[in-house]
Amino acid sequence: MVATGGRLRAQETVTPDKATGDLAGGPNVFAMGSVAATKAANGNTRKGVLKGKLATGEAVSMHESWSPAGVTVTPHKILHSELVVVMEGTLEYEHEGKFEKAEAGDVVYVPYGTTHALRSAGPGVVRFMVVAVGGDVG
Repeated sequence: MVATGGRLRAQETVTPDKATGDLAGGPNVFAMGSVAATKAANGNTRKGVLKGKLATGEAVSMHESWSPAGVTVTPHKILHSELVVVMEGTLEYEHEGKFEKAEAGDVVYVPYGTTHALRSAGPGVVRFMVVAVGGDVG
């Protein structure tokens, strides 16, 4: 809506291509309680939240993960960008020979093409949400 002389009028609407994957149905609430978790041999747990393509064309996926104290998510190179939201505990982010710590409430940016690893660096579990955008969100 656009204000004109104290009145609102509808803006011209541009309809982008339809979203795909989990996003194809349009606006949605993804109920995390109904998503099944998978557990890896090293103790990491993961819940896939969504995966698809936005109406604007970018690939996107989200997953929530938990890692027990001292457990590392294997170093890997990504062909997309990631935002990692630390929800509980302490996360160590290894990239390009550097080690950085992120606490609950912090956000880690992992640029396209970065080889990185994540590790639970506190005395307990670290829980984090990964939002992957663009490229191959695997």
